[in-house]
Amino acid sequence: MPFAPSDRRVFNYPGWRDNAYVQLLQAVAIERGFEPTGHTTFTETLVELTSPERRGVVHIQWPSPVTEDADDAVDARRRVDLFLDALRSAQRWGRPILWTIHNVLPHDTRFPRTAILLHSELAQIADAVHVLTAHTVEAARDTYEIPADKVIEIPHSSYAGVYGSPVSRTAARTELGFGDEKTGVLFFGWIRPYKGIGDLADAVTLASDHGADLEVMLAGRPLGAVQHDLARIDGAGATVTRHLRRVLDVDVPVWFSAADVLVLPYREMLNSGTMYLAATYGLPIILPDAPHLVDALGGEEWIRFFDRDDPAASMAALLEDPWFRSDAARGAARAFADAHTPRAMGEAYADLLERLVDAR
Repeated sequence: MPFAPSDRRVFNYPGWRDNAYVQLLQAVAIERGFEPTGHTTFTETLVELTSPERRGVVHIQWPSPVTEDADDAVDARRRVDLFLDALRSAQRWGRPILWTIHNVLPHDTRFPRTAILLHSELAQIADAVHVLTAHTVEAARDTYEIPADKVIEIPHSSYAGVYGSPVSRTAARTELGFGDEKTGVLFFGWIRPYKGIGDLADAVTLASDHGADLEVMLAGRPLGAVQHDLARIDGAGATVTRHLRRVLDVDVPVWFSAADVLVLPYREMLNSGTMYLAATYGLPIILPDAPHLVDALGGEEWIRFFDRDDPAASMAALLEDPWFRSDAARGAARAFADAHTPRAMGEAYADLLERLVDAR
């Protein structure tokens, strides 16, 4: 397929076109005549960026494959140098560079010094830096500097219209194989070391010892050294429903409708699409008490925060208290989702692309 010789191409790296967030983000831009494209391989991306005949905006979404797919530290630095040089080449040929900051650094990065170099240079190279929360610049400050005049805030949206309507709690639980009497505690998404599965296991043990009747719902693929922590959850005194692989889109409403509360037991968190997915289904959530999260979301009735200095005990207390069962908490989650529509996010993103193209 030939490349469109148009300034209205949007080259995404990585080209994860099946990512629901990316699809929502770029839907309005497509309506306005922009053509999203992208590659997932490093070599093809270098060819794209270093070819003078290619046109359009370059949008860096998740730069983590540049470092994390490297063979070793030397290879990681080589890849970073090649990638940054390629971006500078594309920019010299008139292509705007847009960078979305999803995380301060890649989670569980194997090469932190090289990842810091990459992110620091991206902040300087980019024509615009898209942040999902106003606290991103401050959260990154101890690691790298983001020029304030480049920052464009476009918040994450809900997932309204993506995965289907909620189903009844009873029907969802019947499908997953447990009853209405238990408190459904959902962990959803990639199961990775940084996500605090061990702390969740300790919290479930404490809450169960105090008499809480919990059903731990694990839905997502393990990645990295998490088998020990998964085994600890099995021995934590609660019953467990496992689906340790990708959840099909059609099954997403079942998991969120069956749950009473979503727990994100992460020690560090900048943004979370799973939080917006929970809001879409009116599901209350437990988050880490990172200052930027408390500042931004502390007034939300559907959110509670655990103490990162004492995660097990504080999460256990939040699981024992039935605050998440109230109609007010669930209504507040739905109101939050209604206030963060995919259409508004898409319009703001399309406007940003228009400005970047016009500026060139």
